[in-house]
Amino acid sequence: MNTFNWDQTYDVKVERFNEQHRHLFDIIKKLYATMEDKNDRLALAMVINELVKYSKEHFMEEDVCLLNNQYPHYDAHRRQHKLFMDKIEQFAADYNSGKHLLHFDILVFLKKWVLQHILVADKHYGEFLNSKGVF
Repeated sequence: MNTFNWDQTYDVKVERFNEQHRHLFDIIKKLYATMEDKNDRLALAMVINELVKYSKEHFMEEDVCLLNNQYPHYDAHRRQHKLFMDKIEQFAADYNSGKHLLHFDILVFLKKWVLQHILVADKHYGEFLNSKGVF
């Protein structure tokens, strides 16, 4: 997971969202590092809960900004956020109920989804928000 670092490739041209994306990358790297210690279930549960909580906060802020600026692809963007939250909340519930083998599946999902979402959907809103004075 050493290669999972935020860099200028992921710049969406809105600094507060870039900062939030950097933090999301950090949480995912922390999740990976915590998974390597197979004996610390509590630490892993805490990181999973941090991921869920932070993702909700980030998506809410992003959704409000897009809605307030009348982003034309708001509904589709929000649906992507909901699908992501449904998936990681289900993963958290499964993990907390004792299904511990799913954690590597979620890492693959997270890395693929986050990279794809930022590089495509979020980059798309960057120029639009800049045109509205949001940097």
